[in-house]
Amino acid sequence: MVVKAFAGALGDRDAPAPQASLTLCRAILAEAEGRPADAATLFDRAASAWEALPRPYHALLARERSARCLLAVGRDEAALSVLAEVAQALTELGARNDADRIVRFLTGRGGNVLAVARGRGRPGYGNRLSPRELEVARLVVEGLTNRQIADVLMVSAQTIASQVKSAMRKLDVASRTALAVKVVESCLVGDLTARPLNDE
Repeated sequence: MVVKAFAGALGDRDAPAPQASLTLCRAILAEAEGRPADAATLFDRAASAWEALPRPYHALLARERSARCLLAVGRDEAALSVLAEVAQALTELGARNDADRIVRFLTGRGGNVLAVARGRGRPGYGNRLSPRELEVARLVVEGLTNRQIADVLMVSAQTIASQVKSAMRKLDVASRTALAVKVVESCLVGDLTARPLNDE
């Protein structure tokens, strides 16, 4: 009843966050009703909606729940791979408690977290920027400071500083300004904006 009332009140409004929340509610309801396959699909849709906002933390938690539903329908290999990837992404976000929870779960099932993650393409980007480093670099190009980027991505400024340094090392540059110029020249992100860059 509550989910139906929520859906009725929301209607077809162009409200990305409430629509993502509604999809999440439907996923939770499907899981509670014993429909794990449907729930997995809905959690995955919710994750995609959160990613588009972007709200990476909410997206990753939805991916985790989708994977656990996949386990319930016997799709262990796919589920464990997703969980390993989610654990690594949560670590990158600085959500270590959530990441540790998933790692303990995988370890309890006898899973090799790093081996499973490598099977999905993590880690091991070599000298290429990881998706997270590209996201951070895009925000550096826009002129945001480490603190501002941390606020946008909901992680610590220390985590962002580490990712900026890693991106600088991979692209062989010595400053944030040089990093911004390099990624734009390499067509890795959009054009530089008019905002001044901060060498924080």
